[in-house]
Amino acid sequence: MELTPRLQDIISILKEKKEINIKDLALELKISPKTAKGYARELYRLGFVELDNDNIKLKNSQPVSSDELKKILDAHEAEIANLKKEIELLKEELAKIKKSRSKS
Repeated sequence: MELTPRLQDIISILKEKKEINIKDLALELKISPKTAKGYARELYRLGFVELDNDNIKLKNSQPVSSDELKKILDAHEAEIANLKKEIELLKEELAKIKKSRSKS
């Protein structure tokens, strides 16, 4: 799996600076701190970085192996599929509630 261009940009920044604050990363990428934090969390989940409060740095160890990365992605895809099912069930339930209210 290849990282998105934005995640690759963050890895490049970290290779150059070794460590960066989330707010500084956001300024450098011209994105919100919340978005920068989301990217940092994704890189953390993938095993590329360490997060310490609002600081992000590359892990000293080797990146996650392809097999481990595949397992992580499969787990995320399964979780996303389950959430989509839940959303559909909630939409159906909401439609039933709206329908019953309109009859009243």
